[in-house]
Amino acid sequence: MNRPIAAAIGALAFFASAFATRSLTSLWYDELFTVWVAAHPWAEIATQANADGFTPPLYYFLVKGLLWVGAQLEDLRVLPILFGAMALVAAWDAASRLFGSSARIVSLLVVGCSSYLFTFAHELRPYSLLIALTFFVLGRLGGERSAASDALAGWTTLAATAFSYLGATLVAIWCWETRGRVSRRRFWSMVLLAMLAGLPGLMKAAHLAAAWPGSSIDQSQAPLSISASLFGAGVLPFGARVEQPLWAVVALAAMFAVRKARATPAISFLVRACVFSLAAVFLLNTAVRTGFAPRYFAVAWSVAALLGVGLQSEAGRKGVVFGVLVAITNMWAIAGYLAASPPAREDWRGVMKRFEKLLGSRGVLLSFPYHHGAVAAYSYASGLQVGGGFTSRQPPVFWYDPPARFAGYGFAGLQRFDTAGEALSRVALGTSTCLVSDQADVTKTAGVFTAFERLGAKPFDTGDPRIRALCRVPD
Repeated sequence: MNRPIAAAIGALAFFASAFATRSLTSLWYDELFTVWVAAHPWAEIATQANADGFTPPLYYFLVKGLLWVGAQLEDLRVLPILFGAMALVAAWDAASRLFGSSARIVSLLVVGCSSYLFTFAHELRPYSLLIALTFFVLGRLGGERSAASDALAGWTTLAATAFSYLGATLVAIWCWETRGRVSRRRFWSMVLLAMLAGLPGLMKAAHLAAAWPGSSIDQSQAPLSISASLFGAGVLPFGARVEQPLWAVVALAAMFAVRKARATPAISFLVRACVFSLAAVFLLNTAVRTGFAPRYFAVAWSVAALLGVGLQSEAGRKGVVFGVLVAITNMWAIAGYLAASPPAREDWRGVMKRFEKLLGSRGVLLSFPYHHGAVAAYSYASGLQVGGGFTSRQPPVFWYDPPARFAGYGFAGLQRFDTAGEALSRVALGTSTCLVSDQADVTKTAGVFTAFERLGAKPFDTGDPRIRALCRVPD
């Protein structure tokens, strides 16, 4: 079989399998927020994206295009699935440039069967695109050097940053690798353009760090998970028992890679890129306390995947055998991801249908934080009246009077209460009311849940144990 045809078949198989399973899981919060931003008028999308999120506006414009032609909800995942298939082809090309044609088949096993790539191809966010662009950059930077390949890699790093601020890591890698071999004018122009592309994200991070000192995103409460970093949401079914063996395997692979780097320029390049990309994740967490969610490792995972392809291809038949074992392990993780009960992602689709059935259009759904319930209702239960607020680990409580329109993360114009009891006093006693939260850190919502229980609310089964709820329905 012609080898390019093998790559095309692999990409089509990846696309078909991911597309066929696109609706097995509900959109979760990050995806729901993508839909909410993209549903704005074209002229408002950039402003809303820059005000609220850590994703540049460009990806939202692509989603808006799909909405414009009639795609809805889970069908919108065709976009990240397409980019996931493109990532497989880009990895195939990068493996050939870095390690020769013998590495192509190994790249199909390592990347084409990856549960990390598959689960992010199922997520309506720019990470599968970032992975594809990373493979493209690595192939141009680490392969046969030329002014043309350096320039193409440079422009691609800017494109990656325009779709995800994590792409700035690729800019840093490009700067390090091309220093001294590109003109000063081109070098500093690239740095300046990258800074301009990443400026909104930098300003947002600085604002959050200053406005909420000591606060953190939920993921930072858990230590770095090597299984999640390697497999995405399709983690292996062994739970915590798989962590120590995986850390040992990764440590051995890292030592082997460092040893091979002395003799193989492509391996040496990828080791340097891996150090840069991992350092970027830890630096980000130090500055903003984002935690170690798998998505932050999109660039690092891509580098590590190519590094694995190179090490396995140089091992000959033994490497192919190991590649097959890696593929089987990943496919097992994918099967677990698709069959998990409750689903790997929060089931807002099912939860909202339950609330809609109980509350109808006259009841009120109080969501803490409000923006999670608001965007979920926007997509899955548009008839619900949604109110609520935001709680940090301590007060204050910001209150939205239903049916006030959710306008983003800003709290300007919202009434502030010092206690949850004061906020809940706004709810009419004769109104059917439910309180919902998907916060993993229960201390963030303990005050409001306790206050609502004192008003006679009872636990409500949402169908997803990660989404807790209390309801008060008058007789």
